[in-house]
Amino acid sequence: MQGIIKQLLITAMAASLLFAAAINPLSTANAQAISQAQIEQFKKLPRSQQEMLARQYGFDLSMLEGGASNKASDTAGQEYPEIMEARDKNNQQREQTTPDDLEKQFDVSDKSLQPFGYKLFAGKPTTFAPVSHAPVPSNYTVGSGDTVSIQLYGKESQDYEFTVDRQGRITIPELGPIQVAGLSFSDVQALIKNEVANRMIGMQAAVSMGKLRSIQIYVMGEAYQPGTYTVSSLTTMMQALIVSGGVSDIASLRNIQLKRDGNTLTTLDLYDFLIKGDPSGDRLLQQGDIVFIPPRGDMVRVYGEVLRPAIYELRNERSLKEVIQLAGGTKAGAYTDSIRIKRIDGSKRITQTVDLDAANAIQLRNGDEVEISAVSDEMNQSIMLVGAVARPGYYEWREGIRINNIIKNVSSGLLGIADLGYGIVVRERNLRRDIDIYQFDVAAAVSGQTQDNIELLPRDQVVIFSRYENASDEKLLLSDWILNESEKERKERQELLREYRKKYYRELAGVEEKDEEEGTFGESEVASKLQGLFSSSDTDEGDEIEEYALYSRNNLLEPILAKLRNQFSYDRELPIVSVTGEVRYPGIYPLARNASEMDLISAAGGFKESAYLDRAEVTRSSIVDGQTQTDYVTVNLRESLAGREQVQLKGRDSLHVFQIPEWQNTVEVTLKGEVRFPGTYTVRRGETLSALVERAGGFTDYAFPQGAIFTREELKTLEKERMRVLAQQLQQEIATNAITGSENNTRSYNETRQLLTDLMNVEPVGRLIIDLPQIISGDVSDDIELKDGDRLVIPNRRNTVNIIGEVQMASSYVYDGSLNAHDYIRRAGGIRKKADEERIFIVKSNGSIEMLGNGGWFGLGNDKRLEPGDTIVVPLDTQYKDGLTVWSQATQIVYQIGVALAALAAI
Repeated sequence: MQGIIKQLLITAMAASLLFAAAINPLSTANAQAISQAQIEQFKKLPRSQQEMLARQYGFDLSMLEGGASNKASDTAGQEYPEIMEARDKNNQQREQTTPDDLEKQFDVSDKSLQPFGYKLFAGKPTTFAPVSHAPVPSNYTVGSGDTVSIQLYGKESQDYEFTVDRQGRITIPELGPIQVAGLSFSDVQALIKNEVANRMIGMQAAVSMGKLRSIQIYVMGEAYQPGTYTVSSLTTMMQALIVSGGVSDIASLRNIQLKRDGNTLTTLDLYDFLIKGDPSGDRLLQQGDIVFIPPRGDMVRVYGEVLRPAIYELRNERSLKEVIQLAGGTKAGAYTDSIRIKRIDGSKRITQTVDLDAANAIQLRNGDEVEISAVSDEMNQSIMLVGAVARPGYYEWREGIRINNIIKNVSSGLLGIADLGYGIVVRERNLRRDIDIYQFDVAAAVSGQTQDNIELLPRDQVVIFSRYENASDEKLLLSDWILNESEKERKERQELLREYRKKYYRELAGVEEKDEEEGTFGESEVASKLQGLFSSSDTDEGDEIEEYALYSRNNLLEPILAKLRNQFSYDRELPIVSVTGEVRYPGIYPLARNASEMDLISAAGGFKESAYLDRAEVTRSSIVDGQTQTDYVTVNLRESLAGREQVQLKGRDSLHVFQIPEWQNTVEVTLKGEVRFPGTYTVRRGETLSALVERAGGFTDYAFPQGAIFTREELKTLEKERMRVLAQQLQQEIATNAITGSENNTRSYNETRQLLTDLMNVEPVGRLIIDLPQIISGDVSDDIELKDGDRLVIPNRRNTVNIIGEVQMASSYVYDGSLNAHDYIRRAGGIRKKADEERIFIVKSNGSIEMLGNGGWFGLGNDKRLEPGDTIVVPLDTQYKDGLTVWSQATQIVYQIGVALAALAAI
């Protein structure tokens, strides 16, 4: 029983010490007084006794189970390394130089580069405890305060733990004192083993280090927190740097000095550790050592196409090649033929350009900048294939290569949307990169026909077009291809198309890609297109091409045409032609070398079926004696198709293909609703509406011909144009009023413009008001000649009258022939105060409008013009004013009149 009580008292003492260590983790005395065996002994107690002791001594039991115990062991140096936190610049002991101050040494636009290696010290330690259970190196010098563990075994076993006293000795029973201080750990092991083997018969010894002594060191100079530190005797120079929070912003990483007894023993170059992983320069510290960090030396800045762009401190490296090696060497895409070195020479900045082969001979100075640019993105000795092909991209050029060496098969090499009748080769013809266009028949080229299978040159571009112009037309055909194409392939295809278009605009604008990204363009149309292309990186190709098919003629020819216009000179014709009329894709096209009118028609997608082949016309403009002269060349396309007659085209020629006379002899008209045979009818030109209704079998028994709705496409276009003109006039009037202040407008100018925009977005109806019953009755004067796109809708029978607008209850009522408009308005509860009584009107069932006269409300009593399907509209009085406003204005007028009369009477 007494043994148990004694054990509990020992455990309670251990718990008390453990609590003290928990609340004061920096107390080394407490940390040393508690052994791991005592903690383990406490954990073996029943839970109830643990909780009792915890309550008695006032500590949290969870400290033994979770994070707090770890924290205690951290402090005691048992298991865990230091914990880092961000530096607090406001609490630095002295003002530090910031990276921005360092950047002022350099004339650079990119301020993102930082001095190399300083990120290693981006934080400061909240605690530091070297791992005590780490292996002790054999060259470790044993000193006073160290603990040596000795295990004797043989004829008997004994364990000892001795602390080296101040005289540097340990005293082993049966052997006496042994001097160990100043010896290396390996020498101590050998000494004790020999003494035991020689003096203790049948015994051997195993020697290891126990707890290590603490030493006091100094970290001075450009440390983050210079001062005196008590650390483990296993601490090295680099660990001392971490203890002090690292180095300041102006510290040298290449000349950290270890001073002992007034002498500099060694210097530590952290670049060896950071770049090469070589820690051989690190040294163990001894009592009283000084780690001194001087200010940094010469600095150079290396950026661009290097593996590790940064600002580097120089030591022994002076040549350009050595500095580039500090930065990890050059990337694969580095342009090493022209390395730029920027430096300050006296009172001016200069630039030197050198080749990498001469890098050994170039000596760098403090403040120099080394810029290594990337090689050009231009692909040489290659051919670009772009458009409606299965595998677009760059292909290797080799002597004698032709189109069918790149596109080997129509089915596997081209997309299903490809136009097999028209393709072009874009070729640079001089150093100014002026281009010529060569046209070929795609199907003929792939099949190997010599005339179309063009031999290719380096930097040629082979362009294959889609046979569709609008995106909606090719959508269904593209769906299978898109589903089978990976996201990566799709992005590569879109990026290639973007690169193809940007290439020409970049040349036209005369800017580099860096300028394009920064938006430094002029105000030209070309520059605007460039800006649009670069700002639409999140879209497929920008808003300007979304309505067109991806590989339409518009998208692929637009940059080429812009390039051709830009390279125009007076000694050469502008190589651009146009085609209009009955071709599939009329428009402007580049003039191919030796092209005829049939080549231009192939470029335009071929003839429409309405084309008139017996006669076409080429309009040719030329400049004679400084004046423009226009000639007309008649072409027989039938002869051209047979190959018997060809017209060689010239720049700025315009070909017009006529339509077959009377081609549109029939039109299509749609009938819907209550006719016996609704549908779309093909009618002859000149046929009337009454004849068409008769062809459709007349009306059904439920038809309401009085409410027929007749719409016409050309009326929609006319209404749209009128609305546009009206909106422009209103916008001009509003802008004028806003400037002159002639009207009090509570809405802002932008709000008004939004209203006008909404007005323009209203879809026109295009309705033509007709009296269908009169037409059907045989009145020739009211009959209508039908046009293409006309539409007639016959509603079913109606027997209601509607009333809307400023009435108490807008609704519909069953038609009663005995009631007039006044009766229906009274049924709706009468009109409201804001109603305009003088402008009430009726919308008839056929869409016509009838005013009810100027008699006001009481003039409606004898009106008998209402019919089934009519709508009574009571409009809002926009000039309405309430009684208080009227009396206020009237009083003001009377007052002013009175003042005027009083003034007259006083004269």
